Amino acid sequence: MKVNRAILPAVLWTLFIASSCLLPASAFKKFTFDSLSQLDKLIHLILYVVFVMLWALSLKRVLTIKEKLVLLLVSVAYGVLIEVLQSAMALGRAYDIDDIIANTVGCFLGILLMSFIARKMPLLKNRLPFLR
Repeated sequence: MKVNRAILPAVLWTLFIASSCLLPASAFKKFTFDSLSQLDKLIHLILYVVFVMLWALSLKRVLTIKEKLVLLLVSVAYGVLIEVLQSAMALGRAYDIDDIIANTVGCFLGILLMSFIARKMPLLKNRLPFLR
């Protein structure tokens, strides 16, 4: 069975999200800046935009509306699962509805950006070695 090389970045990004979001709270330094919480939400949004885009690119074709909906639902479910695991694993991390909202907005933005990426695909194929 030949593995699609384009799926590797998507799998690695998925593992990166899981590993970074499920680290114990003690692994992070304490921050006192009030604006950091807003930065945290932006990071969640960006993580999930990239998540959706990499999985869409791994399919190497333009997705139908049904496939986009499935990708959206799976991505949102993954974001919710990560938040639930943070709470359930007693790592000093907490379930945060605002993180789920930021993850979901990132998923929606990723889906919306897919048509832009599809138009730029010839350029991407020349620049990204895993899409060649």
